[in-house]
Amino acid sequence: MAERRGPSGLSSQMERTRSAIVAAARDLADTGAEITMPKVAAEARVSEATAYRYFPDLLALLRAAVMTEDLVAVLRSATRGDDPVERVGQAAEILARAVLRRQGAVRAVVASTIAKPSTSQERPARRFALIDHALAPWADRCGPAGRADVEQLVRGLSLVISAESLFTLIDLCGLAPDDAVDSLVSTARTMTAAAVAAAPTGPVTG
Repeated sequence: MAERRGPSGLSSQMERTRSAIVAAARDLADTGAEITMPKVAAEARVSEATAYRYFPDLLALLRAAVMTEDLVAVLRSATRGDDPVERVGQAAEILARAVLRRQGAVRAVVASTIAKPSTSQERPARRFALIDHALAPWADRCGPAGRADVEQLVRGLSLVISAESLFTLIDLCGLAPDDAVDSLVSTARTMTAAAVAAAPTGPVTG
């Protein structure tokens, strides 16, 4: 009798093996330590070759294991008003804290897409969803006349609210993780306040 297959088309045994690999990657990522395919395979108690049969590279594995958290839902539950400065500050802290929780995995994703630019489209660009949600009430007030101002601010914030910026503050500026988060949030808020003040709608307060 043929072995039963699940919705993914994998047999029950294959599903269990895949789940074990994903769980191992998630457990390692939660430690914040450096993460590699050999380490994941060892944690899952499978061979490295087996891990690669299920996931072609570390980026694909990390996307399945740790890049699935809905940060916009976290921001939605945290926001209480329409002040873009406050909302952007919250978005910046939510992303930064998420990066710190699993920074080994995030560093691996960043390194992979930098070393292999063709994979950049596979990288979850979670910052943009956060920024768009944070700025949505203000963007609505700006209307078509302020569209260029909103788009420019989104581009600027995408450079600040990012794993790369957080790692720069920690690795190159020598800040402790909490201080790096505070610095990133402060920069995002300052940038937003300046853009809001210069936009056609004028300053907005919460």
